[in-house]
Amino acid sequence: MEILYVSSVPSPKEFDRIKEQVKEGVLLTTYGMNESGFKFHTLIMNGMVAEQENRILSLVGRSVSRSTHKGLFWKKRVEKEGNIEHRHLGFINFPGIKQLGIGLSFFFHTLAWQIRNRGKEKGIVMDAAYITVLPFVLAASKPFRCKKTAIYCDIYEYMAEVKDARNNDEISAVRKLARKITMNSYRQLDSYVFLTEQMNEVINPTGKPYIVMEGLVDIHMKAKENILEEKAPGKVVMYAGALREAYGLKNLIEGFRAYEDPEAVLWIFGDGDYAEEIKRLAEEEPRLRFFGAVPLQRVVEEELKATVMVNPRPADREFTKYSFPSKNMEYMVSGTPILTTRLPGMPQEYYDYIFTIDGAEAKDITAALGKALGLSKEQLHQMGQKAKEFVLTKKNNKVQAERIISLLK
Repeated sequence: MEILYVSSVPSPKEFDRIKEQVKEGVLLTTYGMNESGFKFHTLIMNGMVAEQENRILSLVGRSVSRSTHKGLFWKKRVEKEGNIEHRHLGFINFPGIKQLGIGLSFFFHTLAWQIRNRGKEKGIVMDAAYITVLPFVLAASKPFRCKKTAIYCDIYEYMAEVKDARNNDEISAVRKLARKITMNSYRQLDSYVFLTEQMNEVINPTGKPYIVMEGLVDIHMKAKENILEEKAPGKVVMYAGALREAYGLKNLIEGFRAYEDPEAVLWIFGDGDYAEEIKRLAEEEPRLRFFGAVPLQRVVEEELKATVMVNPRPADREFTKYSFPSKNMEYMVSGTPILTTRLPGMPQEYYDYIFTIDGAEAKDITAALGKALGLSKEQLHQMGQKAKEFVLTKKNNKVQAERIISLLK
């Protein structure tokens, strides 16, 4: 099958190059393709080409802006990795000119791909968050018979950084127009891939075909052993991801500090607008260790050493119904047990493999830590291994990619 993958997800080599072009003082979590988004879509593409007859043309509009990245002229770059061709489209890095130029490039590249693959089995997979290019891709596809689906990693107006669009506040005419164009684009799709069942209620009122794919893990993690004897000494509670107060970091730290076990330490990895406050608190609390942003490979290695991975994301916020944190999947496949809030978008099948935080306050985290860390190291390790087996069997990237391809067919 021929697959056109439309996104802002670059090749691994280009991903690293883009990070080198970020201007000094700019947080990578503020603008651009983040590690979790990059990993998510890359795993899907790798899963799709696990079957040799599938080929992907990945059209990439790089997440670069004039205010955050160096360089005015970004040249077209093409890379091939097996059955995946990454085509990074060129552009002038200037507001307005960039968006229009990339949109037209997507139109003509999509048109050429459709003509080149006439008569072949083919389909288009799009990142639904890339709203500025969807109309161009859809317009170029209208004359052709080709199934189109989009992957919804979030619903834009429900993201933590964005004000809820369903309130009564006035919004600008430009934003109103953008939302209207976006919803019109979504209606032209043949099917949908959602992270949670609740997304379907918002995006798919006409009942088109859809699947819920709350996440996926790298099938190659099967070879990465989590060995009890190689764990760090003491009781290590670890968080790795975006550092935002809205994601429950303040509650996590307060809840941990109230957990009075001298053997327990809290490791925090990542970057974000709450990083400076965490750094300050780490100077006051010797059991709190802040590592900042480190390469993903280092994070994975540290996860194998931890006693418990924790995700304190509040379950009572509206946006949590429309998201499933990728860190939950990453934690589970590490083989280290996970302690998480009861997120409304989490399917019931997960609860046999996780420890839960039952409440939205710091004291609930304190109680959950006491319960989980009160178990023996052997019991904790066994729980982690069960979770790893579950996601590697049911949620690996090859299985999930095959579900998307079946939806296209």
